[in-house]
Amino acid sequence: MRDDDVIRIPARKKEPVQGQQVIRVSEEAYNALVDIYNESTLPMKELASILILNASKRVVFDKEG
Repeated sequence: MRDDDVIRIPARKKEPVQGQQVIRVSEEAYNALVDIYNESTLPMKELASILILNASKRVVFDKEG
């Protein structure tokens, strides 16, 4: 994977949960999702899930220590 294809974030630990969860995103992120939604036939929930799952493959964790 090329370095410009990765998303670098600091690492931390949170336990996974079952069922649906609600998250808050920035106005800019929401509007980007709306732009994608307006060009798609998929529900917004499904689009957000697809985008998050695909982006998660590009994440590189910067662990301290």
